[in-house]
This record gives sequence, C-alpha cells and structure tokens, in this order.
Amino acid sequence: MKNNKGYVRFVRIVLLLVFVVILAGSVVRTTHSGMGCPDWPTCFGRLIPPMNAGQLPKDYEKYLSLQDIDHTFNAFHTWVEYINRLLTGVLGFAVVALIVVSFRKFYKTRPSIAWLSVSLMGIVIVESLLGWLIVRSNLHVDTVTIHLLPIFVMAGICVLMIHKAEGSYRIQDKTLKWISTVALVLVFLQVMIGTQVRTSVDITSKALKYTEREKWLSNTGIILTIHEALAWLSALACVFLFWRSLSYPRLQKLGFLLLVLIVGELVMGFTLVKMDFPAFAQPAHLVLGSAMLVTIFSYRLYFRKRK
Repeated sequence: MKNNKGYVRFVRIVLLLVFVVILAGSVVRTTHSGMGCPDWPTCFGRLIPPMNAGQLPKDYEKYLSLQDIDHTFNAFHTWVEYINRLLTGVLGFAVVALIVVSFRKFYKTRPSIAWLSVSLMGIVIVESLLGWLIVRSNLHVDTVTIHLLPIFVMAGICVLMIHKAEGSYRIQDKTLKWISTVALVLVFLQVMIGTQVRTSVDITSKALKYTEREKWLSNTGIILTIHEALAWLSALACVFLFWRSLSYPRLQKLGFLLLVLIVGELVMGFTLVKMDFPAFAQPAHLVLGSAMLVTIFSYRLYFRKRK
C-alpha cells in the first residue's frame, strides 16, 4: 500500500536496529566483554561507566570479584558492554515510538499490526531481564545462548508487520512454498546448532585462557560435523529458492539477497574453521546467519493467506 511507505520504512529502521543489537551482542561475546559491566542495569554502580581505574567507586572490588575474565579493571571490556546496553536502549525507545505510530495508523483498520508492535516491547523487556540474568549468572553459557532467541522472534515480527502493512499479494507455488518452509527450518536449526558449537568453543577457550586458538574447536565433536553437513543442505535449499525466485518479480530481490547471504555465510564458516576462529569472522557469521533466517521468513510469507 502506497500510503504505508513511511510506516514500512520506520519498521525497517527498527529491524535494522535489531541487527545492530545482534552484532553488538556478538562483539561483546567475541571480545569476552560480557562482564565488563559486572552489575545491571548500572555499570560499577554508575549510569555512565568509568573511563579509567581512577574513576572507579571506592567499593569497586566487590564488582571486580564477579568478573569472568580477570579481577582487574578493563576499560575496553566495560565500554564494549556499555555500548551494547545503550544500543538495546535505543532499540527500546524506537519500539515505543513504533507502538505510538502503529496505534494511530492501524488500530481501527488493521489492529493486528498495532498489537504486533506491542509484542515487540514485550520482547525488549524479556531481553532486558535476560541481560540481568546473564550478569547475575556470571555469563553462564546456556543463558547467553537463550539470550539470542527473543531477538530472532523480534526480527520475525518486524518482517511480518512489513508484509501486513504492504499488503503483499499471495504467490501460488506449492513446490516453492514447501522448499521455503524446509529452508526456514534448516537455517533455524543451523543457527541453534551453531550456538551449541559456540558454547563448546567458549568453554574450551576459557579453559585455555583465551590462547591457543587452534585448539578451540577440538572439543566440538559431532556437533560441528552436523553443523557443517546442515550448512550444505541449507545452501542447496537457498540456491533453489534463488533459482525459482527468478520467475517471480516480487521474489527476485529476496532471492538474490539470499544467494549473497549464503555465499557470505559459507565463506565466514570456512574462515572460522580453517583460520583458527579469527575474531572478525565470529560476529559476521552470526549476523549473516540471522539475516538468512529473516530473509527466508520474509520469502515464506509470500505464500501465506492474506488477512
């Protein structure tokens, strides 16, 4: 719908912020900065964290004793984690604004869109509570992994809101509908198994004091093998979606984007395995995988019944 272009643009900005938060969270994990702010929601008991050890509060030792990496103040870790929290806050304010706009524009005509925007705020609250739990549990690996799930749901809701606001038509293609469903399940499983690989890497790297990167994948076992096998199945499904999308103008951009994402994801995965888990490839791998999941979900929505 043409008169909804501004609204759709706003939702896309919120979706972009979701990916920025995913990237920021991955950088936090990659740089081992998760306990850079050892309390929550403040940081060393302050709204704005210290820049150096001289700005630490008098009772700072009670915070440092909770840190996962070491017991010395690390300004880099502190500010990486603090920026991650700020970006999550920006996302929260953007969602509040989106709720206001959604109710003004759609409450009487398309109430489902308005209530979907409210669900986004619910997810932001859940994410914040999980952030508190992560700090409370001193970065327990399972808690960190669970922290990802709500943000994926949030991205999916944004995509659904865009489709509803645009009033996209339905495409009749049973084969493509089935393959897109399979691809969505495969990529979701890939992301979840990937988090388990990452959990294993976190445990091993911590035991090695974050040195000897060539050994970080040594204890992943069959999980990594499954992850690699599913990667090729996912790639085949995505290539098929790209090929079939050429027959549908509405799907061509999504199909091409999906092709670019799967190539980038495979390259980053190969880089992680063959180059001893370089830091730059870890956030890229997660963001590309997340983008694939969201893109396939958007693709799949073209085959749902319009309401």
